[in-house]
Amino acid sequence: MNKKLDFYKDEFVKDLFGEIKPEEPSNQFTNRVMDRVMQDWLANPIEVKKPISRTQWLISSGLIFLVCMILLATDVRTLISNIDHPFFNQLDAVLLQPLHHILNKVFISLINLPIIVYVILIAIASLAAFDRIITKLLQFRHY
Repeated sequence: MNKKLDFYKDEFVKDLFGEIKPEEPSNQFTNRVMDRVMQDWLANPIEVKKPISRTQWLISSGLIFLVCMILLATDVRTLISNIDHPFFNQLDAVLLQPLHHILNKVFISLINLPIIVYVILIAIASLAAFDRIITKLLQFRHY
């Protein structure tokens, strides 16, 4: 029974809208719609989080490298362990001693790498820099 009822509804709808032709919008329709979209967009702009810039990456990695070098070169652990205070003793035991141990192992393992690894790393970095320079030159040439 539902199928028959749906069938009649479809026929009724077909008969009802069969003679109606779609209307063409006015010439200014698109302009008005786009103006409304722009007004909505200006009223509620979409905020896009920018990724971390190259400068911020360089500064962050430089600071991390500097902290690692200070920890390795000056042996901050020895300086802090000489201070007789519970906070500094805990800081040395929990943070500085394991960090110093890890950094020493990393440094020793980097020293023991074969020279060819460093040559390959320099070659890859040079190719990446060359590719970036050529890409910039080609983009500049097109404009």
